[in-house]
Amino acid sequence: MGTHNVNGIRAALRRGFRGYWDETTADVVALQEVRCRVDDLPLEAFDGFHVTLDAGQLAGRNGVAILTRRAPERVRSLAEVVTEISPGGRPTDLSAERIVNRDLAAFSHEGRYVEVDLADAPVRVASLYLP
Repeated sequence: MGTHNVNGIRAALRRGFRGYWDETTADVVALQEVRCRVDDLPLEAFDGFHVTLDAGQLAGRNGVAILTRRAPERVRSLAEVVTEISPGGRPTDLSAERIVNRDLAAFSHEGRYVEVDLADAPVRVASLYLP
């Protein structure tokens, strides 16, 4: 497993982050500060991974993702809908199991938290971005 604050996925790719993808053997990668609208995602950057993304509604800010080699079994988020991308596929909306917490409700549109249960192991993984 790996985790990275990419400070913008497109900027990270320009800085050579693609080399990490080409060399990683990680089955799970968590990303923070993806900072990219779903329509602008560089899909080729995620080759070989299933992507679960909460991009949030604040353009150019925040955004968290979890990349897995196998499709996750279960998805939860502060948001009602997250984005799912299968390897070689296009982004689709996925109704996530919503985490309801009155203290965090104000942040549900900011793309700060997503979690998945792995399909091939009894493991829950979360990607969280805190200011």
